[in-house]
Amino acid sequence: METKKQKIRLVLFLLVVLLLLGGTAFFVFLIDPFFHYHAPWFGLKAVEDEKEYQIPGMIDNFAYDSILAGSSVVMSMDLEELDREFSCTAIKAVGGSAPAPLLAWYLDRAFARQNLQYVFYGLDVFSFYNDPDMQVIDEDVSYLVNANPFDDIKYLWNKDIITEKIPQMVRQSMDADYNWGMIYQVNVGAKTGPEEVLKMHCPNPDAVIKPQPVDYRREDVAENLERLETLVREHPDTKFLFFIPPYSVLWWDNAYESGLWDTYQYTLKDCMARLLPYDNVRMYATYFNDKEVIGNLYLYMDYIHAAAPVTEQMSSQLSEAGREITISSYQQELQQLSDVFFAFRRKVEAEGYGFVFEVDQNW
Repeated sequence: METKKQKIRLVLFLLVVLLLLGGTAFFVFLIDPFFHYHAPWFGLKAVEDEKEYQIPGMIDNFAYDSILAGSSVVMSMDLEELDREFSCTAIKAVGGSAPAPLLAWYLDRAFARQNLQYVFYGLDVFSFYNDPDMQVIDEDVSYLVNANPFDDIKYLWNKDIITEKIPQMVRQSMDADYNWGMIYQVNVGAKTGPEEVLKMHCPNPDAVIKPQPVDYRREDVAENLERLETLVREHPDTKFLFFIPPYSVLWWDNAYESGLWDTYQYTLKDCMARLLPYDNVRMYATYFNDKEVIGNLYLYMDYIHAAAPVTEQMSSQLSEAGREITISSYQQELQQLSDVFFAFRRKVEAEGYGFVFEVDQNW
């Protein structure tokens, strides 16, 4: 008799364990903060968490017809503004210092799911200097993107998901002021001005410049650009709108002192010369060579990320005809950037960098 009772208790215990495990997994499936199975349900919103974990799920499961791709310098662009300007529904496929291979992986995954109306692509010159075959998805994220359903155990019974991510998603979804279009924004509430920018790079008027070859890491650049060009060529019905983000003049100064000025210019020219001839490509200048913007450090939170007054205008600039870069004008646009930068550099070498604290710098 006692043995029978023990068996019953064991069975009941196992049933309770199975119910708890099953209920926990079902709860994670329903809320799904990383969008691994579906877009948000129950009136919840797509709220910001770790983008590396969320973006693959957005690409697989959200309703969209366009993508904003780029590094952290485009994260503060408003998707809702893009949607209004272009009558589209966009998501962000972005990453911090996003290498070209990562963006290509995102776009390949999206195109495998559907055709796209627009690809808005922040053309970061530094992104091409990465190994084209680098591991773009970290091991910690791989369980969310592979085809092995057994790996979902790491998601469905994850303590951090249950105790942190889900409550955070629910709380943020209840915030009436939350704007999905600004997901992954980096400049909200940030301090701006020369003091902040100079923490990352301080111009050295006596720097000894050792230029890198213009074809520095040329094989990597060529392959990354070829893969991007292949995407353009293989999807003629998709409009690719490329734009060069507006790094501050100090970012360019850091590149110059690192011997990369000529290298970066060479790569930008190569990108423009190869991409612009396609009928489905347009390219726009979003302040990238505008002295009044890139030279005003009060508009920057660090030497690469512009503050909201700049990023709030970038979406609308992608439809301004006066900002379009063409096959006949791209060299003049790059020359203008060069003129702005070397005027800055001459001022630094003549006077030091104290003038960057002036609101009206007159250089």
